[in-house]
Amino acid sequence: MQQAPEYHVPVLGPEASELLVTDSDGVYVDATLGGGGHAEQVSRRLGPRGRLIGIDRDPEAIQEATRRFSGEGLELETATMPFWRLQEAMDLAGLTRVHGVLFDLGLSSRQIDDAQRGFSYEQDGPLDMRMGPDAEQTAADVVNGSDEADLIRILRSYGEERQAQQIVRSICRRRLSSPIERTGELRQIVTEATPGPHLQKRLARVFQAIRIAVNGELDRLEESLDAAADVLLPGGRLAVLSYHSLEDRIVKLVFRSRVKGCTCPPDLPICRCGRTPSLKVITPKGVRATPLEVSRNPRARSATLRVAERLE
Repeated sequence: MQQAPEYHVPVLGPEASELLVTDSDGVYVDATLGGGGHAEQVSRRLGPRGRLIGIDRDPEAIQEATRRFSGEGLELETATMPFWRLQEAMDLAGLTRVHGVLFDLGLSSRQIDDAQRGFSYEQDGPLDMRMGPDAEQTAADVVNGSDEADLIRILRSYGEERQAQQIVRSICRRRLSSPIERTGELRQIVTEATPGPHLQKRLARVFQAIRIAVNGELDRLEESLDAAADVLLPGGRLAVLSYHSLEDRIVKLVFRSRVKGCTCPPDLPICRCGRTPSLKVITPKGVRATPLEVSRNPRARSATLRVAERLE
């Protein structure tokens, strides 16, 4: 098996760590640890009494981050679980409140570039796409086991793909003869079904949609961000890096609802819901990568960093 490449420099790493860390002696959680790139930058802003907990559902990522930190002589506590089990990770660490939580919702370069993980349409490999062993199905299970209507919904909802029906019909025809088990097979089906100048973007949308379905990335995101906001100390910050409009829409929704507070109808003279504003947004327009960073790491082009702070 070809050796997977090293994890790359984290997207918007300096910006994310600077905006997240407000107390060098505080407690911070990286809820999507990956290879530890963002966590390393956060740790360098912490003092001797600071604590850093890293969560990831991918055991390989935990191993890589642990190796990275041991080489740098930095301290990191880890938990192998998905980000929606944040409260469980905090319980294990003996924590009730923290000073900051970071979510990086993108894939690591190592995951994308390792053909055996099956995330990329640019190289042939098993149609897997699981971010961790806790995922209940593989991409092959989704592609071969979903009925036509459900596959169309997946491509439209998670990939915003306009040619979803045409692509899915081709998938259904092909799988009648034999299961679709390789990324190269799926790429060929999409290419033959929808040739044209926008093929690369279409392939990216199709693979993104199936990956989201496999890993349930959006299913628990809203509740996870709400849970993270609830465990922040006053003045603590929630930082989220998103990479496509579906993720960013959910981040903005959570921030907006907590900035507003009251959810009662506007014509109701007295608030009955009892909700008060709990966050203030630190980055109203979001933070984007500079042209220099994009030139060094093209995957940073689509990233948006949003940060909100817990109110008293």
